Amino acid sequence: MLVRNLNDVKYDNQSSVFLLRNKDFKYQYAPLYAERLTRMRKQVVDAAKKKWPQAAIKNLAELAPNEKCVIIGTLFKDMKNKPNILKELAESDDSVPIQPVLNRDAKYIDLETDQLLLEDELQRIVLIDAPNSKVNIIAANRLCTGMIIGLLGSENEKSEFEIEDYCFKRIDFQYAPSTKLPRQIKSSRNDNYIVFVSGIELGGAEDKSNDYLYKLQLFFDFLRGDFVDEESADDEQLSHMVSKTVRLVIAGNSLSSSTQSKDMINKAKYLTKNYIAGSVNSIKILDEYLTQVIKHMDVDIMPGEFDPSNLLVPQQPLHHAMFTRSIGSDHKYNLHTCPNPYAFAVNEQLSFLGTSGQFIDDMRKSTSCDDPIDLMKTTLECGHIGPTCPDTLASYPYYGKDPFILDHLPNVFFAGNQAEFKFDLYRPFGDEDDDVNAVRLISLPKFSATQSCVFFNLNTLTCQEVNF
Repeated sequence: MLVRNLNDVKYDNQSSVFLLRNKDFKYQYAPLYAERLTRMRKQVVDAAKKKWPQAAIKNLAELAPNEKCVIIGTLFKDMKNKPNILKELAESDDSVPIQPVLNRDAKYIDLETDQLLLEDELQRIVLIDAPNSKVNIIAANRLCTGMIIGLLGSENEKSEFEIEDYCFKRIDFQYAPSTKLPRQIKSSRNDNYIVFVSGIELGGAEDKSNDYLYKLQLFFDFLRGDFVDEESADDEQLSHMVSKTVRLVIAGNSLSSSTQSKDMINKAKYLTKNYIAGSVNSIKILDEYLTQVIKHMDVDIMPGEFDPSNLLVPQQPLHHAMFTRSIGSDHKYNLHTCPNPYAFAVNEQLSFLGTSGQFIDDMRKSTSCDDPIDLMKTTLECGHIGPTCPDTLASYPYYGKDPFILDHLPNVFFAGNQAEFKFDLYRPFGDEDDDVNAVRLISLPKFSATQSCVFFNLNTLTCQEVNF
């Protein structure tokens, strides 16, 4: 049996900011936007002064026509296709246009009618690209509601602000990247790996297939090391990788949407007396898989959109009571239920931050961008994990804080439940040849669609997708 030394890697869970200790729903969402602007304004001002030292910074109320200046505020994207509860309530009134029903992958944008506005504490103004603009952020349509931004330009005769350039706040790394990067790519005894997987989606159409269940079991058998010492192992590199794997991160959607029995909500209680939720059996199957693997490594499990957790982000850790076999085993301390988003560090020098995908998926609906890596770069650039919270992504109504603000850049940023695996670098300081001061970006594919996971090498900071 494969024996791993899990103490080779020091682990620190840094997700306390995403845990809700005392839930209070008496507040509206306006204070969350106000807090976001208050906390980020000074840093955006500092970035604007550094980028445009000759330009004056003005409030919207101080604008004068054709006077070049810098304005700072919160972006708001006016989109007619965005879900609107008032339109839904007006469904019985034929004189009011009804909000169209959109599928979960549909976009809200309409390039002909959408408007981008900037608002501060007092008022708002419509934004357009200046005729001589080099950035063309309106035409690019990559920005969305909730971003705190600085804009260089001037107000025209139509009371529109013509944008010539823009900036976000500057963010430094939590742990300074090692000057030894890029590190040796070849395998060595110093290697350790973290495996990422998302979108297992038990309870869906896929797991009715014997082929899918076989590949899922093959995945967990592989992590246990069942094939490391066999001649049937794919190659020496895979054997090396699995033998040095110390942690598994399950990034959401362990259960499928089919397990959400929404039709039971409107039924009379006597009709549901003997009803068993579709998620119960799927959780038992998941628990069985976890029991197999926690004997050999630490496992972090995050909730996702379809998992039995709260809808509002940040999603709270799945309750331990769901995993009766795992928690009752001798290796129960190797199972860690984590929130979404999830932040952790290893060896006090490498920080990870990731989500189960809802933040990236929601931004995709509000922009022309489809590539998850580009959306992740935009997220890091604007200094906020989920700028569309709480506009189009349901969020807890925080008062006096916004936990989604990025005070430090992680060394690794991952997003689960994406269409495909992608790996790239985000260089925050603009040097295209600087691989040292860069964030490693990982787009995690849905296992239910690709039957693949991602191995991340803690030594070389590189990724490899492994298919089953």
